[in-house]
Amino acid sequence: MSATLTIDWSRCKGHGVCLAAFGERLTPDRWGYPQGIPTAGASLDDKEITAARTAVTTCPAAALGLRIE
Repeated sequence: MSATLTIDWSRCKGHGVCLAAFGERLTPDRWGYPQGIPTAGASLDDKEITAARTAVTTCPAAALGLRIE
């Protein structure tokens, strides 16, 4: 199974909720936007999927997506 966390940068408002949910992988930049998600998406291992799901479902701007194949 492969999982990829994606972000729609046009929707992200820098609320920081994803940082709280997935702080193991994401860090804030100086404006509060998440770092660690490249435009093509970030590959996740099996242990990171639960935290990524939480980040996706709690994002108030619905900017995050999780692709599992």
